[in-house]
Amino acid sequence: MFFYPIHQPINLLKFSALDFSKFGIVLTVTFLVGCATQTQQLKMNESKEPFKNGDLQNTAAVIQGAFKDKNTLYYMEMGEVQRLQGPSQIPSSTQNLLAADQLVSRWELTTSDKLRRSFSGASSYVLSEGFSSEYDPKPYEVTLLSQTLALNHLSQGRWDDAMVEAKKMAQREKVIEELIQSKVSAVSKVEREQQANPNTQAATSRIENISGYPINLLDDEETRSLKNSYQNPAAYYLSGFIHESQGEASLAAPGYRLAIELRPQVNFFKTSIAKLDSNIANRSKKSFADTLIVIDTGYMPKIIPYQISQTFNIGGNSKLITLTFPVIEKSTERFRPSLIQLGDRVANPELVANIDAMARKNLRDEMPAYVLRASSRALVSLTAQYAADRAAQQAANQRNQNNQNNGTAALIGAIAGMITGYGLQAINVTDVRHWSTLPAQTYMARMGLPIGPTVLKYTLPSGVTASQTVNLVGGYNVVYIRMFRNKATVLTSNDPAALPPKPTDPAAVINTATPLPVTTSVVATTAPMPALIESKPPEGTFAGFKKLLGGFQDPKPEEAALELPAPTVSKATVSSPAVAQPSTPTPAPASNPNPTSAPAPSETPASSNIEGVRPYEPPNLLNSFQQLFN
Repeated sequence: MFFYPIHQPINLLKFSALDFSKFGIVLTVTFLVGCATQTQQLKMNESKEPFKNGDLQNTAAVIQGAFKDKNTLYYMEMGEVQRLQGPSQIPSSTQNLLAADQLVSRWELTTSDKLRRSFSGASSYVLSEGFSSEYDPKPYEVTLLSQTLALNHLSQGRWDDAMVEAKKMAQREKVIEELIQSKVSAVSKVEREQQANPNTQAATSRIENISGYPINLLDDEETRSLKNSYQNPAAYYLSGFIHESQGEASLAAPGYRLAIELRPQVNFFKTSIAKLDSNIANRSKKSFADTLIVIDTGYMPKIIPYQISQTFNIGGNSKLITLTFPVIEKSTERFRPSLIQLGDRVANPELVANIDAMARKNLRDEMPAYVLRASSRALVSLTAQYAADRAAQQAANQRNQNNQNNGTAALIGAIAGMITGYGLQAINVTDVRHWSTLPAQTYMARMGLPIGPTVLKYTLPSGVTASQTVNLVGGYNVVYIRMFRNKATVLTSNDPAALPPKPTDPAAVINTATPLPVTTSVVATTAPMPALIESKPPEGTFAGFKKLLGGFQDPKPEEAALELPAPTVSKATVSSPAVAQPSTPTPAPASNPNPTSAPAPSETPASSNIEGVRPYEPPNLLNSFQQLFN
């Protein structure tokens, strides 16, 4: 246990009863928002067991109930569960994942701008992060979002759209790298500022200064071996495979090389780069199904709040306070596929991505910000509590001298009690939200197989061997398997069942007796487009209290915004996992993974149009605190 002293005296004369009222309300609201995010993740943790058993309908119901507001995390969770329900749910899954992709694009722009714009902006972002209902996606989640969208497009035979997502992976990697560097720099700057402030000079960003934290959970061999938390070898190889299928050798080669650099022990990675030129040269002459098998196994470990007691010296007195940090649990239920067989060919899947380790690496990298936020919030709250207690005592002494200010003394005493009860709880929260339906590991294998219906056999973690028929076309194919304890979902590329239903002819349902407004209908020829996401300002909770008090700052005119419907989730049709219903051999859809001439990919992804979206502004909690001390 460490003692953090504050040597400089606190200026009590600058605090008024209204100041304490404002501060107490800010902390109360902070407490409510922080508890809401923790409650959301606790509900998601309850869905772990149904999800591990492959009970996807109940998992989807838990997701619906856990999220009061549909944010980035909601769309990612729902999109992942929907695609695992079978090919008929791919259109709905793609719609939700595109909605998440749109919000991620906005987050990249606004967060990068906030960290670069000014020191005050960076300081506010670092210290208030986690207090908003908005969700800041983790770097590895951003990569997996593009990878999952690409797999959805492949299921529908839209290889050109999958290539757009593959290109986006590389583009976003640069953005993520710059963003991580900016956050590291911001944390360092904020730490220096906090340590220069007499009221928060004991603030620290070093997890080593917090006794009792289980750092061993972030320091295993696999986690230490990772270059960073966002480069995914599986995503890079999939990107190379997609570009190869379209005849783009110059784009396929970098994907294969990066996969080899990150995972040099995978043998077929090296074979793919060696045969790239000959594969593309003979692309139109292939008489077999060049098939990439992707197998996702295991489950993301829970990230939970972990409480540690620390002692701070405030005004010459030791104050014990409980700080909360995120902790990632130990890995459980790891599974290496023991049998993957297509026809008479047995695959040899190799581990290509450890998403569990990527999550641990990300948390290890984020710990300085978590520690700085927790220690800074603790010191600000304790200092305010100390000042409130002193002010109440001064008011009581003044009352005894002239028998006046009875109301003021009582008010200040009540506010001091509220700060004690709610203020210390407000800083005792941490954001533990994460994309919980992701797999823990990804395995891959690449095989040349006969064209046409093929029996796929695989052994599940329970030891049961299951089988079903998949249809392979000439050229390039992807077979995706998501294993649960005693069942699996199988998705294949070029599957007509994954295409959206044909639109109903409006003329057949129009009632000629009732005049209808004239509308323009556009039938999409690509994946379903999500409506433009127009989220509510994150400061909404604070705004109500600001109006009650007259506001902490000058009121701003509300911006008029056109509300468009967000992507909806269909509850009417939910298909069973593909393992329950073996697929019937069906001709491939019109989109050809091996055309004579490569189709021109779209210039921009379907989700790239984010004009008109208001920038994300996290609640400026730091400024609310600083106003009390200035």
